[in-house]
Amino acid sequence: MNGFLADWAAAVPVFAAPFLLATTGLIINERAGVMNLGAEGIMSMGAVSAVIAMLSGTGLFAAILFACVAALAMTLLFAVLAVVLRLEQVLSGLVIFAFGVGLSGVIGDSYANQPVHALGIVAPRLFSFFPHWLARIIDQDPLTYLAFLLPIIVWWVLERTELGLRLRAVGEDAPAADAAGVNVMLMRVGAVLAGGIVLGLAGAHLSLVGSQVWVNGMVSGRGWIAVALVTFSRWNTLRAIGAALLFGAVQAVIPLILSSGLHVPIYLIQMLPYVATIVVLGASGIGSTRLSAQPEDLARPFLREERR
Repeated sequence: MNGFLADWAAAVPVFAAPFLLATTGLIINERAGVMNLGAEGIMSMGAVSAVIAMLSGTGLFAAILFACVAALAMTLLFAVLAVVLRLEQVLSGLVIFAFGVGLSGVIGDSYANQPVHALGIVAPRLFSFFPHWLARIIDQDPLTYLAFLLPIIVWWVLERTELGLRLRAVGEDAPAADAAGVNVMLMRVGAVLAGGIVLGLAGAHLSLVGSQVWVNGMVSGRGWIAVALVTFSRWNTLRAIGAALLFGAVQAVIPLILSSGLHVPIYLIQMLPYVATIVVLGASGIGSTRLSAQPEDLARPFLREERR
């Protein structure tokens, strides 16, 4: 049993990282007043692009960069639809979701089920003086470390810098921000694109670290779960770390149960992340702090007075 718990704890950061990256990217979007429901499609494009780059002979850094560029292209399309053309954000996000999932399936068909070289642990012996179980938790790959560092950086930028103040002002009251001289459209497009890059990192983590292979549909609802985690974390990237670890723990226990030989219905086990999502959504709706944390202009269309 101790071995089971040690394996579970060591796997949690890897399973939590895609949730954390995706949630961080969506928080950047929503703090600027833009709701992006296309996360699943953007992550799919990031995942397949990273695998295609790796199988084409590029290095790991180039594969991650390629994933970010592919995600950026998808997010740019969303920014044009939802911010520049001012179309309905929910519908624009659903278009990006469907387009990204479909396109990734088409271009990744000939690259499916081909293993790629995974990101390795940064320093395998650096934490050897710790207890073995703790060293296993700390020993992670660079992309997982980045996943836990990035929310801290984003929180600092949003809460402690002038750029973050402008972005938050756009999300809270766009007309007032426009009157103060903030280019609302530019800020929102920048926030959407920055969030899209982070979503691309989430997709790259899934294919290069998690599964080390591309399979159609491998994102498997993680983008939608990240949408729920944004609300659960109350639009705060530091709280998102705890939320992602919770879902990472749920995800990490699934393969361990399946490989342990326990007679548990597989469909019941696969339901765990979605049951947890329902519980999280219910918990996030309790109390009045949710309303105060939500950006006031979230998912609202531009007003005529705002700058183009």
